[in-house]
Amino acid sequence: MRPIRTGILGATGAVGQRFIQLLASNPWFQITALAASDRSVGAPYYKACTWRLPGDCPASVRELIVQPCEPGLDCEIVFSALPSSVAGPIEERMAAAGYGVLSNASSHRMDADVPLLIPE
Repeated sequence: MRPIRTGILGATGAVGQRFIQLLASNPWFQITALAASDRSVGAPYYKACTWRLPGDCPASVRELIVQPCEPGLDCEIVFSALPSSVAGPIEERMAAAGYGVLSNASSHRMDADVPLLIPE
């Protein structure tokens, strides 16, 4: 089975960095897209982000160019680390464009058509 092409929305923040840290070494996922706010767009990830977690930024994402948080990303699913204040409409556009959206935000948590996953 090939890895799932994966994007991270809000990749430069602490939660986005944690998603990257967890997914970079997981054989089920291949991080192929990183997206963040306009001030980071167009820069290689290592320049757009101050890595705040223990250890080094994974080499597999260092050179990825940060893109806008909108459809057009080269991935099948996105993990959203966006703040709830902006996540709602962006995640809706991503889902409408056919991306699977896994979100840390509360924006759609109680929507009837959105599954709620509770880790044990």
